[in-house]
Amino acid sequence: MLVVVAVVVVAVVVVVWLRDRQRDDEWAHGGDGVDITARIQATTPRDYPDALRAVGVPPEPAYPRVGQVFVVEVSWSGAPSSGGYAFVLLDGRLSPAEPLGASGSWEGPDGEGEGAHWNGSYEALSEHYPWLAGTASVRNADGSYSMDHQALSLPPGAEGGGVLSFFLPKDGIATSHPDQDLVLALVHIDDGGEVRWARKVPLES
Repeated sequence: MLVVVAVVVVAVVVVVWLRDRQRDDEWAHGGDGVDITARIQATTPRDYPDALRAVGVPPEPAYPRVGQVFVVEVSWSGAPSSGGYAFVLLDGRLSPAEPLGASGSWEGPDGEGEGAHWNGSYEALSEHYPWLAGTASVRNADGSYSMDHQALSLPPGAEGGGVLSFFLPKDGIATSHPDQDLVLALVHIDDGGEVRWARKVPLES
């Protein structure tokens, strides 16, 4: 009887070890199979509607109370085909890099725009990726935590793409080289809403 119990315990330990090892590999290499490009352009709050119109999506109203606005066109091929993609744009000039505000995402010219979001499962980003340390929850003076960061979503697929828009706050420092100063993160979210992996996406001007 003791031998049977020992065998069962060993089997459980091996299964857990294999699962954890596979998960660690997914955190490190989960996005390797996705070939993605991203083109970014900076614009002013006043010219924001025209910038959206130029990339083929319905124009949003101008932003009167923000700083620079950034329009990002993304295109990808490769797995995964389920769940969803979230995108976070960070200011790489800060340490740690801090997420910019997010406005909307559009899958295509005929698709409806989606607004920004954030949830507790994204806390895994700061836990697994040092370059995403700035996405961690902020601890308030009363001991509570707040999550005021923002991400934008697009559905995944063997091939896909869309348009994303982000903005600097009114007192943010403008950049003339957003492709060099900003960092775009691609995050894969599974059907249950959990983060599977994240990777940097090179930006082109």
